[in-house]
Amino acid sequence: MAKYPGNISSLSNVLAEHGLMLFGGLELSANECAQGQEALIGRKALLIGNAGSDMWVQFSKSNEYADDKPDPMNRWTRRVLDDVARQFGGRVVYPFDKPYWPFQRLAQKAAGVQSSPLGILIHPEYGLWHAFRGVVVFDEAHEFTSQINALIMNADSLIHPCDTCVEKPCLTACPVGAFTGEWLNVQDCFAHLDTRSEPDCMSLGCRARCACPIAKTSQYNEAQIKFHMKSYRGRA
Repeated sequence: MAKYPGNISSLSNVLAEHGLMLFGGLELSANECAQGQEALIGRKALLIGNAGSDMWVQFSKSNEYADDKPDPMNRWTRRVLDDVARQFGGRVVYPFDKPYWPFQRLAQKAAGVQSSPLGILIHPEYGLWHAFRGVVVFDEAHEFTSQINALIMNADSLIHPCDTCVEKPCLTACPVGAFTGEWLNVQDCFAHLDTRSEPDCMSLGCRARCACPIAKTSQYNEAQIKFHMKSYRGRA
């Protein structure tokens, strides 16, 4: 039985205690379900993630962060979201579990985000400084159904920040020109990270990502940036 009142506002408040947030709602279609998960088609779901450094403050105080075992953020995410979902009568699907779910499509449908020139999804309010941690799926008869229907948006009607960005500084800020606007030259990127040449992107963060003018106030803090750069380079 759900521990908290059956409303999305209560769920949002509980998520906020962990630095997490609700990004939107959707009805799962065949295009958004992982292979073999067709039984969930038509179910209502909520997209959960984080923006800025609120989640980092909570995660960095956790046992997972300190135990020096692999995948600390994924393990923390699973522990926290599984517990929240149980309290509200849902189940969670994660981007790091097999069979893999098409999280980019889920996010585009639920939150109205679109791909930036860097290939990273950009949010109208949080820019490039956000991430999607899981999708909470509810049974067909769950009391959240009507509330989720009210959250479902017409993502096509949203203004895409990159459409009005003329200079696109993200494409010229990389010190080794690894971004082309169509793809990322990972070999050149990793070579620069490994040499620790100036600018030291392992410490400062991806120069291209940091150059985006959208949502500067949501930019990750220094420790958070270093953690994600190590993870990106396969060293976390």
